[in-house]
Amino acid sequence: MTPGTDGEETEIETETETETETETETEKDRGRKEGAPRAFPPSHRSHPPAPPEAPFGWRSPERGVSLTAMTIQTARLSDPAVRAFVTAVNAHDREAFLKVLAPGATMADDGSDRDLDEWIDREIFASHGHMEVDNESQGGRALLARYSNDTWGEMRTRWTFTVEGDGRISRFETGQA
Repeated sequence: MTPGTDGEETEIETETETETETETETEKDRGRKEGAPRAFPPSHRSHPPAPPEAPFGWRSPERGVSLTAMTIQTARLSDPAVRAFVTAVNAHDREAFLKVLAPGATMADDGSDRDLDEWIDREIFASHGHMEVDNESQGGRALLARYSNDTWGEMRTRWTFTVEGDGRISRFETGQA
């Protein structure tokens, strides 16, 4: 037991240093000698291991929550073509979606090229796709988003876009992040 700052005694665990490294200047400055016990506050005691944490933005399904993160408002996305793409997806506006794509546009899902028309019908429009963008990079042409639809539920996804000089998307790639 050691006197606490408020006059009460507090418990402090100690650990003896067993490594034979030379002490650092900081340890010398604090007057701690090599091999001297190291004091740890009670908050550093051993606890049962915590369950493994899910990747950033995910919450475990058993808690009744799916994904959490700070969302970037669609209107604040940097690239105008990508902003129009996300707006069209979230509005379920097939016509606006197709207008933002260049003629002959292509796409890939999880590394495999897909038929664009079939994929957008199945994964976006028939299944009520929705994107919540959590991060953008590469000038707004790469997104990290929570994507949901009626088929797959909600998942963390990555999206990359190739935008042509005319401001239309010639290729997009998506997949689980």
